[in-house]
Amino acid sequence: MLPIAGFCQKESAILSNGHLSSIVQSNGSLFAGKTGNPVNFLGDKNTANFMRYSSSWMSGVVGDTIYANKNCNWDKQQLWPGPIDTVTNLPKNAVEWSKVWRISRTDVEFHRAHFEFQGYQVSEFISNWPAKHNDNNISPYMAPYIDWNLNGVYDPENGDYPSFEGDYACYFIANDLFGENIFPQANKLGVEIQGLVYAYDRKDLENTIFVKLFLINRSNNDYAPFYFGQYVDYQLGNRLDNRIETDVNRNMVFGFNGDAFDEDGFGKTLPAAATVFLNNTMHNSVGFVDGDTARTLPSNEKEMLNVMQGLWPNGNPKYGKGSGLTGSTAEITNFIYPNSTDPRLNQPWVDGNSGDTAGHRHGLGVIRYNFFKSKTFKRIDFAFVTARDESDVKSKLKDDVDNVFSFYKETLTSDVLISNRKLGVYPNPFILGRDNVIYLTAETVELIDSRGRRIADLQRVDNSENKFTIPCSEKVTSGVYYLKAVKSNNLSISKVILINN
Repeated sequence: MLPIAGFCQKESAILSNGHLSSIVQSNGSLFAGKTGNPVNFLGDKNTANFMRYSSSWMSGVVGDTIYANKNCNWDKQQLWPGPIDTVTNLPKNAVEWSKVWRISRTDVEFHRAHFEFQGYQVSEFISNWPAKHNDNNISPYMAPYIDWNLNGVYDPENGDYPSFEGDYACYFIANDLFGENIFPQANKLGVEIQGLVYAYDRKDLENTIFVKLFLINRSNNDYAPFYFGQYVDYQLGNRLDNRIETDVNRNMVFGFNGDAFDEDGFGKTLPAAATVFLNNTMHNSVGFVDGDTARTLPSNEKEMLNVMQGLWPNGNPKYGKGSGLTGSTAEITNFIYPNSTDPRLNQPWVDGNSGDTAGHRHGLGVIRYNFFKSKTFKRIDFAFVTARDESDVKSKLKDDVDNVFSFYKETLTSDVLISNRKLGVYPNPFILGRDNVIYLTAETVELIDSRGRRIADLQRVDNSENKFTIPCSEKVTSGVYYLKAVKSNNLSISKVILINN
C-alpha cells in the first residue's frame, strides 16, 4: 500500500510519507489539530508524537515603530488563510481561502500518463491546485505549475500539472492582516506567506518534513531590520521530561528526551526533534520556561522584538551559564544552550547544567534580514528532522541533519536545479545594475509583474542555453516578478525578486 499525501479537509490536511506524519493547517501552522492535540506520529502506531505545535513568528522595524506577530497556540492564531489584495493591501476573505491543497507525485504521474485518454477525469488534487482562481487583484500564479500546452493558463484537462518538491506535499497561503493582533499596540506587517510542506518516499529522509516559504511584503513599509522565527512546542512522547539545545554550526534548535526513559510511546528508544534552517544562517535561538517571568513568552510588541533580537523578553542579554539570566559581558550569547558550538563562549552551556529540571520545552530559531523592502519577498527553506536511538539520540539526530543538508545542497538549491535542467533562477534576488546575467534554463523567457502583465522579453547572452539579461531599455521597478520560461514542450512559472537601486 502506498503512503498517502493527505486526508483532505476544509481547513487542514495530513502530510505523510508513510513513516512520519503531520497535520498542516490552512494558516501554515503544523502538528496541532483544532483542539490543540498533536497530530504527528510514526508509522501505524499513531501514538508517539515529536512536536505539539509549530508556527512562524515575524517582527519588523520602521524607524521607532515595531511591527510584530506571535504564534504559539492553536487557539490564538496570528496568521490567517488567504492572500493579500495587491491593490488595496487588504486581506482576502479568510473563510473562502481556508484550504490546504495536497498533492503527491503518484497523482501527477498518473495524470501525465492518462490525461489524453478518452473518458479520463482529472482528480480533485490536480484540478483544485491554486494555480488559477477567480479572485481579483491577487497574484495570477498562487502556486507553481507546469504549463504542458504552453497557453499560459492552468488547464489540467489539457495536460497541465502542479510543480512541487517532494513525493508528498501540502500547499497553503496565509497572511498576518485578517484578524486581531494579540499585541494591542503592535502594528501588523502586511506579509503574505505562500508555503509548501513536503516529504520524500526515501529511507534516508523518512524522518524529515521539509518546508519552503515565500514571504511577500505586500505592505508599503521597508522593514529595517526584519526577523523571522519558527516556534516549536515540543512533545517528545512525554512532554514533561524534555530538554532543549542549539547547534550553531548546523543552524538548528532541537529538543530531546531529558532522562533515560520516555513514558509516553518511545520507551528506551529515546526521541529528539530539530528545526533546521537550510538556506539562511540562524541569528539566534530562544528557549522559554513555563512559570519563569524572566524567561516566559513575550507579551507585547517590545518584548517580541527583544526576543527576535536574541535577548530575553525584558531586554536583558542571555548569558552562557546556569539559567542564562546573569553573567559577565564575556558570557553573552545569542543562542539558548549552544553546548560548545558558540565560539563566543569559553565553556559549554547546556540545559542539563541550567538548574532547571527536565520538563516542558518550547523554543524558537530566528533568522535576521537587514532589510525587507516593500513589494519584495524572502525565500526561507527549513526542515523538521526527527530521530530515535537507545544509546545517543543527539548524535543520531546530528547525523541525520547532516544527511538532510547534503541532500538539500545536492538537489534543492538554485544552482543545482539549473545544472539539472530543472526550473531554477539564479541569482535571486537579482540586483539591476550589479548582476549582469540571470541564469535560467529555457528557450524563451518573459518577465511578468505581480498583476500578470507582460513587462519584457529577456534576451539570451551569446547563444547560451541558460544565460539571459533584462533589457536596459525596460523601466523595471523593484518588486516581485514572475519568469515565464519555455523549454521544449513545457512552460514553467517561477518567482524572482528584482531590485533596482
